[in-house]
Amino acid sequence: MVELYAGHWRAGVDLMWFKNFKDDAGKPAPWLFFSRHRASVNYSNQPLWGSTNAVSYNFKSGVGTVAVAALGSNGFTSKLGVQYNKQHGNWLFFGWLVADVRKRGGIDLFGLWRYQPALNERWKALLQVELFPVYQPAARWWNLTQRLRLGAKYRSWSGGWMVDLNQTGSKHLAATSNIGAFMRHDF
Repeated sequence: MVELYAGHWRAGVDLMWFKNFKDDAGKPAPWLFFSRHRASVNYSNQPLWGSTNAVSYNFKSGVGTVAVAALGSNGFTSKLGVQYNKQHGNWLFFGWLVADVRKRGGIDLFGLWRYQPALNERWKALLQVELFPVYQPAARWWNLTQRLRLGAKYRSWSGGWMVDLNQTGSKHLAATSNIGAFMRHDF
């Protein structure tokens, strides 16, 4: 999917996809590739960007092992952990618990829930929630991100309201928000 969003504080783009590799018979293999790239700028021209790519091996239960490579303004980070991916009807959950490979690294918990119930033959409602807490034990520092998308989907196009919340710090958390609208296309 490609999402464009504009809020009262930032505007940006979010490109995300995850898909199973296929075996020799063309059926989905247990290997899954996840790719997400986000870039935004606030209205004072301060950019923020990140790129995450992951390969996982998933069992039929949806549980799997995952290797993650993340690149952002703070550099390159490799992570290992467990993942869970389940899609059933109108519901989707994709998430992982990973830790930095380097000594005393960060711990990430990521969860994406999406619900798209049919309203009629062409229209669906869209509710998506993301939770992304990151903890750096050495610094006792938290980065807590929450994203909400609420709208409608017509065939492969979606749009509606968005709220992005973020809190960072150790003892006292500094909070920011971005409230606005989004437009998305699913490929």
